[in-house]
Amino acid sequence: MKIEKRAQIITKKFLRRLKKENCYLEIYFVSGKKMKFLNKKFRGKNKSANILSFGEPENFPHPETSKKILGEIYLNSSAFAKSSADKQLLNTLLAHGLLHLLGFQHQRKSDRIKMEQKERWLTSSRL
Repeated sequence: MKIEKRAQIITKKFLRRLKKENCYLEIYFVSGKKMKFLNKKFRGKNKSANILSFGEPENFPHPETSKKILGEIYLNSSAFAKSSADKQLLNTLLAHGLLHLLGFQHQRKSDRIKMEQKERWLTSSRL
């Protein structure tokens, strides 16, 4: 199965598990070079990243859908190959990115612990 399709299936299951089924987000697989550009432009970090999440601005109009738009997740395509370890990495990164779009953060230790617990809970079900 193509990684893009797998990401779509996993994300739908995560949204269902979080009881956020009336939500929509976009997932992009981009090169390491593009990830470095995005990370520098939006986060001021001059290095590539495995994942970046960008929440949708408040009250941004979307007449094409009645679903709540959460935002966008960008994944570094060079982080994935065809092994089962990569499938687990995809699950973990998607959970992490989705939780950021839902407002979870990890600047403080207590927030990081909550986010990590929620990530483990999300990825613990067989996908």
